[in-house]
Amino acid sequence: MKNKVALVIVLLLALSILLPLLRAQPQGPWVDEVDFFAEKDPAKVIDMLSKGDMQIYFTEIRADPALMQKIKSDPNLKYTYSYGLYYDLTFNPVGPEFPATGKLNPFSDPRIREAMNWLVDRNYIANEIFGGLAVPKWLPIVNVFPDYARIADTAKALEAKYSYDFEKAKAVIFEEMSKLGATFKDGKWYYKGSPVEITILIRTEDHRKQIGDYVADQLQKLGFTVIRRYGTSRDLAPLWIRGNPADGKWNIYTGGWITTAVERDSASNFGFFYTPLASYMGPLWQAYKPDPIFYEVATKLWNGQFTSMEERTQLIAKAAELALKDSVRIWLVDQIAPRVYRKEVQCASDFSAGFDNNLWPMTLRYVGKEGGTIKAGMREVLVDPWNPVAGTNWVYDSVLLMAVDDYAYRTNPYTGLQMANRLVSAEVYALKGIVTQSSSDWLKLTFVDKVEVPADAWYAYDVKTGKVITSGEAGVKYAQVKIVANYGDVLGKIKYHDGTTMTLADWLIGWPLTFARVDPSSPLYDKSAIASFQQWRDMMRGWRIVSTSPLVIEYYVNYTALDAEAIVFGFAGWPSNPWHMLAIGIRAEEKGLLAFSADKAGEMNVEWMNYIGGPSLDILSKMLSEAQSEGYIPFKAFMSNYVKPDEVNARYTALKNWYQAHGHFYVGAGPFYLDKVDYNAHIAVLKANRNFPDKADRWSFLATPPIPEVSVKVPDIVVPGAEATFTLNINVGGKPYPTGRIDFVKYMVLDAQGNVYAKGVATPQADGVWIVKLSGEDTGKLTPGSYRILTITLSKDVATPVLVEKPFTVTSQIAYFQTLLTQVQSSLESKLGSLQAGITDVNNKVNNLSSRVSGIESTLNMALALSVVSLLLAIVALAMGLRKPKTVEKTSQEATQVKS
Repeated sequence: MKNKVALVIVLLLALSILLPLLRAQPQGPWVDEVDFFAEKDPAKVIDMLSKGDMQIYFTEIRADPALMQKIKSDPNLKYTYSYGLYYDLTFNPVGPEFPATGKLNPFSDPRIREAMNWLVDRNYIANEIFGGLAVPKWLPIVNVFPDYARIADTAKALEAKYSYDFEKAKAVIFEEMSKLGATFKDGKWYYKGSPVEITILIRTEDHRKQIGDYVADQLQKLGFTVIRRYGTSRDLAPLWIRGNPADGKWNIYTGGWITTAVERDSASNFGFFYTPLASYMGPLWQAYKPDPIFYEVATKLWNGQFTSMEERTQLIAKAAELALKDSVRIWLVDQIAPRVYRKEVQCASDFSAGFDNNLWPMTLRYVGKEGGTIKAGMREVLVDPWNPVAGTNWVYDSVLLMAVDDYAYRTNPYTGLQMANRLVSAEVYALKGIVTQSSSDWLKLTFVDKVEVPADAWYAYDVKTGKVITSGEAGVKYAQVKIVANYGDVLGKIKYHDGTTMTLADWLIGWPLTFARVDPSSPLYDKSAIASFQQWRDMMRGWRIVSTSPLVIEYYVNYTALDAEAIVFGFAGWPSNPWHMLAIGIRAEEKGLLAFSADKAGEMNVEWMNYIGGPSLDILSKMLSEAQSEGYIPFKAFMSNYVKPDEVNARYTALKNWYQAHGHFYVGAGPFYLDKVDYNAHIAVLKANRNFPDKADRWSFLATPPIPEVSVKVPDIVVPGAEATFTLNINVGGKPYPTGRIDFVKYMVLDAQGNVYAKGVATPQADGVWIVKLSGEDTGKLTPGSYRILTITLSKDVATPVLVEKPFTVTSQIAYFQTLLTQVQSSLESKLGSLQAGITDVNNKVNNLSSRVSGIESTLNMALALSVVSLLLAIVALAMGLRKPKTVEKTSQEATQVKS
């Protein structure tokens, strides 16, 4: 009995330990529910967060110094930053005269555009207009992304060269304006008798209004007549991006751009922002006429025409220099956007997109516990219709879709690198000479001499006959890249939100749909789909299913990227929506009742198909009933090979039950399902999908970024011509950063003006310890004074480079030797003092010893004297003892005295 009781106690103790651990790893997301609602007022957002009425705000907080101070001082709040938003001045390059007006356009002159870099004080914009929530920007590369780190030495030199210098800008602009035939009179510029007018298109929705006014003020100081035209994006877009720049209706536009993920490859930005390579953007790009050398460099970067990473870096550095010479755009600042949440909440925040990343559904949680409901705010909620073919592309809708849908990959929020999500493994075979790299252990990259496309690979689909056209039949034999994607045993196991199970039909429904949408003979034809289809058609050479258990698919493509991971996920898909969900939408468009795209809906005068709200729901409900009663299978000649007859009714029944329970038709396979939706109130409720294949902690390691913590120790004195050693300590979480996880550590030595005197790469000594050693030749370039060493550390785990500056002093050789002499003299004087003190101590000891010897001598002399006296007395006594005694008594007394 006692043993049984003891066993029960042991089991209870074990359960008390294990149950919390089990609860800490639920199936699917950490939380049970996320309630989204719209709130635009930043002040109200912060108040709600502080009171606990909201736990996280998915939209960035606009740069407001007063509001930021409130956030920082509130003990209930935490925040992180994202960096994907940046601003520029876009110039109209047509001229010298506008053909439509005959007016002079100063910005047709590249030197005047270049001089605008000196006219604009970027530090003023960053600190005064943005209140410190921005950093100066000179290049079309975000300052915290990898390519900036790769060319940091060039970038820093260019930033110093083009730093604010009003007088220099004035001198260049005045010189060029005179060459253009303009005259300066009474503080104003004139051309052919009329004032030189500059029209600035100034956006009013954000800080660009203040930027536009500042630039206008600067130009007025130079004597230009400035016309300020204020407006929203809707007002100004017809002028600057859709209008003909030759019409002369504007000279400068206050531009803003955003990237929604960490940009690992910024090489094509030069071609996009400065050349007609991106002429598809509109008439302005068609007017760009860059210097031939710049155009050649930009084209090589655009097309990936380089043979190594080293050559690529050199091309980017050259393009950066030429871009500032050209300056059809000048860049102003990278905005630092705060993302705010309560202290008890945790969520992965992308360095570019903030919480708007596809890992948020699996990392959002209450710290230290499982479950609960999160109240989440956004600037907008539910903007445009949802449908799985051509629905909304608003970021506010995509945040919800990231949770409801699932993906073959998820993106690392700190590196921008795609990570395998539903993939088990992948292999990429790329042609030799293609500059591609791989950083993932799940991906194998192999370079080959050729990639042959199998004759039985699927190349196209014949809409009329319902048959597949193979690559062999299309005469396609070769490709640049082969991708082998292993999805594992997913067929028959992955559950959709409505309870149905994934089959091969869910993977294949998109194949005939893709071709039907660009075939004029199909009722699904949509002109708006042609452009994207053609781009895909140029790249896709064929694909085939190798096996179904596990599911392995080969893709053959003419596409390359810097990262092999991007190649895989450019083509390796995942059917997040089941075929029967698409079927009711396909049926509705075939009947002309709804349209997948907004463009086709407008042409047909029908509603843009919406699976989650509005009049579409009644139509889709009717299509569902018809499809079930008729056993409807879209693209039946093809799809009936993959849909079992008894499966059709069961699928439609599941979707009908889903609609009755949730009031919408959107069925996904993501970690959350859309439970309730209200377009009028702009409210959406997401609930946890406990059938999701992943545990909650799968991506927990990405909850916080492993940013390197860098400190630099400089020498006490640096002497021209002598070696100097600098030590870098690189840690993460208080521990040494593994050397193998550091991409590189670069350094530059600069003076106060930003001039570069030395640069190079640091050398690792041990985990967390790197050494920069300046040679005598390097230090020989330095004159006495103050300098700084700038270190650029890039981790393989975080795409943001860590820049650390540390000042140091250079001392002249004479001063150094004087210092050495002073040190030697001080040392000798110290040693001499010590020696003298020692001698004095010895003398004191000798004197003390002499005194003691004298004492001893005195004592000996006294003792000797006493001994002599005693001896004399003894002799006298002995002499007296030889006499004859008078009586016995007397004799005895004398004897006693002698003894005494």
